Amino acid sequence: MTKHLLVDFGEVISEPQPTAAIQGMAAVVGIPTTTFRARYWASREPYDRGLPAADYWEDVVGRRIRGEELLTLRRLDIESWTHLNFATIAALRAAHSRGAQLTLLSNAPSDLAAEIRHAAVLRELFSLMVFSAELRLAKPDAEIFDTALALAEAAPEDTLFIDDRVENLEAARERGIRTHRFRTAADLDAELTGIDFDSPRRRSPWWARVRSATTALRPAG
Repeated sequence: MTKHLLVDFGEVISEPQPTAAIQGMAAVVGIPTTTFRARYWASREPYDRGLPAADYWEDVVGRRIRGEELLTLRRLDIESWTHLNFATIAALRAAHSRGAQLTLLSNAPSDLAAEIRHAAVLRELFSLMVFSAELRLAKPDAEIFDTALALAEAAPEDTLFIDDRVENLEAARERGIRTHRFRTAADLDAELTGIDFDSPRRRSPWWARVRSATTALRPAG
């Protein structure tokens, strides 16, 4: 029986990144938008896995970047990913009110992760937030799913993973987790409405959950 929702952030809880945001960042550093976009995504996975912001933006821009210019890029990037989809939030809030335990699992660099953690509307919903940059792991790595479930004290068979990317959904299914491919908030709400969630169970202290996740990642032998 589903008790636990494991939920992606980008393009599920947040709206897609606006084209104007990429154009604005490209203008800051004087690079054609097409070139900037290609470099932005080519270097994004290491950034999601914990690459320092200065190193990431130097890879994107192609030169040393510091000071106000760096701060501006970091600010614009965060803003581009934090336009929330309130229809999705409403669907998750309804599930939460019926007993669902919610965990956020996001591929996000440290800058964005910090911003998400401070969003009051998300803190009200999610008892746990797990970010790739903090673990040096990223979806679709199997280890990030194992770690998120260990921290949440949730079993794969009790979990529904919600994401928009096929490769992430396939990786979750390989771990025994049921999945929902996010397309619209209305579709998500329809699926969640049909689930009879159990009441949330009492959870151990945060330090015990961190310890259990560390144990799960420790090599055997």
